[in-house]
Amino acid sequence: MKTTTINISRSPFNMKNLGKVLIFGALTFGTISCSREDLMLEPENNITQTSFYTTELQIQQAVSGVYSAMINASSRGGYDVNFYLLASEVRSNNYTALSQNGNRDYYAINRFQDNSTTEEMEVLWEDAYQMVTYANNILVRIDNVPFASEATKEQYRSETRFLRAYAYFELMRSFGKVPLIEKPVSPTEAAAIPRTDLATLYNFVTSELEASVAGLKNIHDAANKGRITKSAAHAMLGRIYLTGSGYPLNNSSYVAKAKDHLFAVIQGEGQYVTWSPNYADLFKSTNDNKYHIFEIQHISGGLSQGSYLPSYVSPNFGTADPLYNPQGSLFTSGELGVSQSLINSYEAGDLRKAVTVKTQFIAQNGLVDNANYFIKFREPGKVITNRYDWPINFPIIRYEDVLLMYAEVLNTQGSTSTAVPYLNRIRQRAGLAAVSTSISAADFTTALRKERRVEFAGEGIYWHDLVRWNTGVAVINQAAAVLNYNFTITTNDYLYQVPLSQIQIAGYDQNP
Repeated sequence: MKTTTINISRSPFNMKNLGKVLIFGALTFGTISCSREDLMLEPENNITQTSFYTTELQIQQAVSGVYSAMINASSRGGYDVNFYLLASEVRSNNYTALSQNGNRDYYAINRFQDNSTTEEMEVLWEDAYQMVTYANNILVRIDNVPFASEATKEQYRSETRFLRAYAYFELMRSFGKVPLIEKPVSPTEAAAIPRTDLATLYNFVTSELEASVAGLKNIHDAANKGRITKSAAHAMLGRIYLTGSGYPLNNSSYVAKAKDHLFAVIQGEGQYVTWSPNYADLFKSTNDNKYHIFEIQHISGGLSQGSYLPSYVSPNFGTADPLYNPQGSLFTSGELGVSQSLINSYEAGDLRKAVTVKTQFIAQNGLVDNANYFIKFREPGKVITNRYDWPINFPIIRYEDVLLMYAEVLNTQGSTSTAVPYLNRIRQRAGLAAVSTSISAADFTTALRKERRVEFAGEGIYWHDLVRWNTGVAVINQAAAVLNYNFTITTNDYLYQVPLSQIQIAGYDQNP
């Protein structure tokens, strides 16, 4: 195997300081760089692929690098922007593309004009396989590395298996069949690996996550907050099984499995997971790693590890606005905005609306701009060094999602009255009236789907819900008709096309 020089120094593990651990690599090797502390492990020009993964500290640093693969690398965006905003939220009818900016892919994605040359799809593919690569490099070597504690070794192995499975799940949701690569391979070998069918992929990711649970911790100390826990594994398994029970796999046996894992999370409330009585508190950087089950770690300070998302979805505002930030914004009024459909979906008195969206702002010229935009992740008074530098973490799985998924499963299994309290807990925190325990299963489904839309608006949940419910065709076509857009979609549009670069290298077809 070809080797590459690796530059690495000692760095303490702290998930909110993942900005200090950067890993960049290709399919067959990784180049690692950490913040310089006090001790070089060995001369920089002597560290190679074969000499690196040999100590407990090096494995610890490498695992940090797998986590860091989710984080913004300057203008590339990070998983929160790429997977959850552009490829998911923008795809749904929560957004409306009003005009086209030739430098952005969001118009094509929102209007279903994307194709195999859409740059954002190549970014998604590369970023997810980057995480897979980092994980594979660890998993193929960790057995031979001596550890002071076998429990610590198993913890690192389990976290790595979780992250690899998670990356594959996002690839599956975006592209459907993708090549399954479980170990480091050469570029030639990688090009010969075909796309794997969905059933096999689901079996792989669920078995990997199931196997990871035992080695994970229930909670972490302050220095390790943000690391994956047993609750995160159960929650992710609940999401994956529930997704697999819907379109297109439609594996009904997954429903009971989803229920078991979701309930395992709920049983840990108050001990391993925390409920926030205030919706707004969920989106404050001071509460990072407090309420969410699994989140992307961000840190500001010019380390290129801050969040890009707030600058993407909202303007920089006028100088008199408490949310004004002089670092600028990618948001351009009149190009891409929150849809009126989403705004209208909030019930009167819903406390989440003011936390989530705004419909106008005072621009720097002092004039009112009537634009719809997300405000959820924007915090007043935050000082950042550039527009990629917001400190707030991004929630991949929230506890509220677990509660609503569990309620959905209960209703699916005919226990609607038992499901109602979980839905009402979400509604009542939002200041809304409870639904009756005598509600029909069909009406409960309608209520729950509406609740999920507003509860998770701006978080990349809704589009994937539309797909697994197989309501996306009807919902998107209706929205397009109302807006006089000249397109209709089919279920083939639930997936993105494999990037042309991958077709040219490996000859993949575009069949779903």
